[in-house]
Formats: sequence, C-alpha cells, structure tokens
Amino acid sequence: MDKDPFGNLRDWGPVLDQLELLAQENRLSDCQSGLIRILRYKGNWRLREEALKCAAQIQTPCEALFCQVLNILADDNLYYDARILASDALIRLLRCSENGCSQDIGQELCKITEKLKSTPQPPFFNKALTRLYAEVDASAAAPLPVQGV
Repeated sequence: MDKDPFGNLRDWGPVLDQLELLAQENRLSDCQSGLIRILRYKGNWRLREEALKCAAQIQTPCEALFCQVLNILADDNLYYDARILASDALIRLLRCSENGCSQDIGQELCKITEKLKSTPQPPFFNKALTRLYAEVDASAAAPLPVQGV
C-alpha cells in the first residue's frame, strides 16, 4: 500500500492518465497512499474528483483512506459535488471492503452524517447523506456471530 506513483500533482494530466491506467489494471489498492495524497491536495478539483471515483473501486481500503474521504464529506468549505462524490465513495467502500470499516471509523461516519443532517442542507446533498446514513446503519445492523449457544 505504500506506493505513490503519481509524482508532481501540479502536472495533473499525467496523474489523471496514471489513475486511469491503475484503475484499468485493478491496481489501485496498491497505491492508496498516493490516492490519499491526491485527496489532500487542494490545488486541483479535477484530480480530487477522479481520486474519489477511483477510491470507490478499492476492495481493501485502509483506514487512512476511509478517514480522508470522510474528511472531504465533512468539509463545509468544499463544494457540494465533491462532498457527494465522497458520500458515494464511502458507500461503495463500505459495500466492497472485505472486512468493512473499523468500529471507530463507523462511529465517526455516523457522528459526521448525523451532524450534517442536523443542519439544513440542500436537498441533493441531504439525499446523498440519507443514502450514506442508511448504508452505515445497515452495515452496523449486520448480525454478529453468536458464541456459546
């Protein structure tokens, strides 16, 4: 997971090409640290959006990736399209991840989603939050194995 093949993010054309290539070759999981770096980079909205789309394809997301996508969702200073992409990515990460997310991440997801839903939001963003909250609730409600019965 420690690969970061993206190089200089200011030269964003080759970064987009690299993202596309890695997605086609199903190698995005090997480059999660690079995806996280792109998601943290505030200098290019297109890179952020493409990285969010790519992050949603990862089958074994690391906790740091969950956290960074969650940070984008919670950032009131970001435009709504990016935050909706973050919500969609979190839903797919929750569905696709083999081990789900940690309990801490799940609790943080619930807390942030509830906080965002408790304040007035545009209908399109509220809809995305409702879908995410339902997914978090569904994954939390999954039955645990019964022991000692």
